[in-house]
Amino acid sequence: MSGGTGPTPPTGTGPAIGVARSETGGRGPEPAAAGPVATAPDGAPHVPVLLREVVAYLAPRPGGRYVDGTVGAGGHAAAVLAAAGGEAELLGIDRDPAALALAARRLAPFGARVRLVHGNFRGLEQHLEDAGWDAVDGILLDLGVSSMQLDDPSRGFSYQEEGPLDMRMDPSQPVTAADLVNTAGRDQLARWIAEYGEERWAGRIADFIVAARRRRPITTTTQLVEIIKAAIPARARRRGGHPARRTFQALRIAVNGELDGLEEFLQQAARRLRPGGRMVVIAFHSLEDRAVKRAFRALAAPDGGAAPFRLLTRRPVTPGEEEAQANPRSRSAKLRAIERRQ
Repeated sequence: MSGGTGPTPPTGTGPAIGVARSETGGRGPEPAAAGPVATAPDGAPHVPVLLREVVAYLAPRPGGRYVDGTVGAGGHAAAVLAAAGGEAELLGIDRDPAALALAARRLAPFGARVRLVHGNFRGLEQHLEDAGWDAVDGILLDLGVSSMQLDDPSRGFSYQEEGPLDMRMDPSQPVTAADLVNTAGRDQLARWIAEYGEERWAGRIADFIVAARRRRPITTTTQLVEIIKAAIPARARRRGGHPARRTFQALRIAVNGELDGLEEFLQQAARRLRPGGRMVVIAFHSLEDRAVKRAFRALAAPDGGAAPFRLLTRRPVTPGEEEAQANPRSRSAKLRAIERRQ
């Protein structure tokens, strides 16, 4: 079920591709296809979440400049450029070199209209300066881990598959999930698991992790899963999905600093939007969504006159039942959008 009904949004130049590295608002236009479909390591096609809604709320137009701060395999970016037509340009940013390689393939038909950058969305203003862009017409951020990362056991994100306990979105960063699990203090582990994973049994899981690592280092996903299962009482394990889900989410957020700088990014993005420009953010857990909700409401609050921004979504847009059934991982997605008035 979608999260309500809101106003229907209207539908509406860069160097060559290369790695320098819901309340629904109605159904948007069907994005045009462009380029080969990106595929995950297992060969399955990558399906962007809330694709029609992203295009509808961004309302891309010919000649516009757009930023995808988490470009991934390029599915959203391709749809935005195809819907914009004309000479619209896009700057795509991602921390994951493997994702950027897929995005380069997916976005190749757009040629010099696309620039891909290996980096973090937190550096938005620097990335814009490097591209020679002062202001933009739309900014998209799709937070969280991608299906491609989850489905590749060697990346260590999945609690369903055996793999190294890694969880780095950017493999060049030094700290892995194994490093945190084996060196962080008991109280720090409990705080991460409770806050980032919203796990009821956080303290008990932290105790079991500390006890287990005294016997031998915890280096694989399956080792950690068994420790978590042992920590959670049998009755609780039978409810609420996989018992390791929340702890793995918490460690992933801690490893990648996913919440660090999000609010600052939203402020940077707001400063760089042109009048009429729009920002769309998709969050997958409550901490991210609350941060986006707070920031958007503050931007849309009157400040001695007319509010400089307008909320396009008073409640989050969520996937419809058809999308949720086709892509179960989309169920937790929440989209919020805002428009600059002046």
